[in-house]
Amino acid sequence: MDQKGFIFSLDVFVSLVIIIIILGISADAMDIAGNKIDDFCSEQSYQRITGDACDILIKTSGSPENWEQKNSFTAVSPGLADTKNFSGTYKLSPEKLEALQKNPALMDRLIPEGFKCSVSIYPFDPSLPIVSVVNQTQDFNTDVYVANRTVVYSYNSYVIYSTIKIEQSADGNFSHYICPHSLIKLDTHEFPDFKNNKPGWVCDLFKIAPENLNSTDFYLLTDPPHVLDKKALWMIDTPDDLTNKVEKFEDHPVDITGKIRSIKNTGVLVLHIYTSAEYNKQFKVYVVGFPRGTPLDKVKINYLGLKSGYFVLKIWD
Repeated sequence: MDQKGFIFSLDVFVSLVIIIIILGISADAMDIAGNKIDDFCSEQSYQRITGDACDILIKTSGSPENWEQKNSFTAVSPGLADTKNFSGTYKLSPEKLEALQKNPALMDRLIPEGFKCSVSIYPFDPSLPIVSVVNQTQDFNTDVYVANRTVVYSYNSYVIYSTIKIEQSADGNFSHYICPHSLIKLDTHEFPDFKNNKPGWVCDLFKIAPENLNSTDFYLLTDPPHVLDKKALWMIDTPDDLTNKVEKFEDHPVDITGKIRSIKNTGVLVLHIYTSAEYNKQFKVYVVGFPRGTPLDKVKINYLGLKSGYFVLKIWD
């Protein structure tokens, strides 16, 4: 082989090596790009699954609709929407929230197999606690997919049986109800007079269905929790069985379950509140019923009423 032929062969060899290197680099680049596309598609797919699962939870009541009342959850798909909600907002049922808290494995019906999740509600009001519905342990160095929605919710399922506002009213009248004690000369329950700082009583008639007595715990709550009126007193009786036994308010919810269950003819009761009628010591009093066995740490005045917050679902593998 002459010199020209050798140079030509060497050029061809070098060219082939360069082409092979380029092809190898291109193949690696294609593999990397393909993997990134796969990762992107998987990420988008899991993010969509997370959003869909979140929407199912807050927009539907689950299947069957009353699944939270079932003894077995073998054929249940969870949903948290309040079936009685007609406001158009995403209102959650406290009973369904509690049922999911007790049965977190139901989330396996909504998320991919092998994945874990957490479900929490972050209230807009920073003074209120976060509601942890499902709280599985999150592994480190894992991809987490998050869906966030705005909802309204309640901390408990409860019934307010009576509300008395001890405050200056525009017309000076606190109630149209005439207390039976007003017919007793020695124990007249006259209205207070805030303008003249004249103490008095504000009374309210309320009803409790007999069938609810054994399934409900009853509490006396005040707003604010610490009543500034040190002379304030309360008592509960019935129109047909009056009492003069008064009690002072405490700095915490008062459990009156035993008292209400022990009163005869408990279908109709009367709450009596005595106040010193000092203008700067106004307060409110509530008789509230909670499902029997409700933990005391969930019986708080600031838990009453609908709250707004962020419903956050996280899933990871």
